[in-house]
Amino acid sequence: MVLQTTNTRDALVAEVRRRILSGELAPGTPLTEQGLATTFGVARPTVRSALQELVARHLVERSDSRSLRVPVLTGDDVRDLFTVRLPLELTAARLIVGQRRSLDGVSAALAVLEALPATAGWSERVEAHTAFHLALVDAAGSVRLSRIYPPLQEEMQLCLARLRGSYPDPGELAVEHRRLLEAIASGNPASAEAEMRDHLERARSGLLDL
Repeated sequence: MVLQTTNTRDALVAEVRRRILSGELAPGTPLTEQGLATTFGVARPTVRSALQELVARHLVERSDSRSLRVPVLTGDDVRDLFTVRLPLELTAARLIVGQRRSLDGVSAALAVLEALPATAGWSERVEAHTAFHLALVDAAGSVRLSRIYPPLQEEMQLCLARLRGSYPDPGELAVEHRRLLEAIASGNPASAEAEMRDHLERARSGLLDL
């Protein structure tokens, strides 16, 4: 496979990322400069730069032997991610409800998720899911919240990649997020917080059951 683009490094980052999030590259799969250079027909310095970017985004990790691989998330990793994620998204929901902020961007992101055809790949659903949560946090209107949240979502996408087989009906992902949006849009702080907690707890429990 040869990448035809004016920015080969960014295209390589995007393609390796897609393969990781779709499950084509399973957790623990080694990623070598030579192997990727051969697969994509690009120079090793380009591969090295792409891998550095993926490491910075927590989509590639160094194993005990210091070689690179697709991250292997443990139960403790999942718990820790949600320990950090829950207060951030609860804060976003509280700000949106308390300040009656616009949810137009969130609604637009949900429309994309709901419009995905049944044939859409799991990586496409992961991207649309992530866009929804990023839009939700942005809707809170906090510059710093919007600054610190995206790197967390990069790791969360690895979790979502693991959920690929647990959604017999992929459309259920959209249904869950419609329910969350409606709870926040209701303007009822208690309902918004309760649904956010339930939403994230369902996701956390699903991951820990795998």
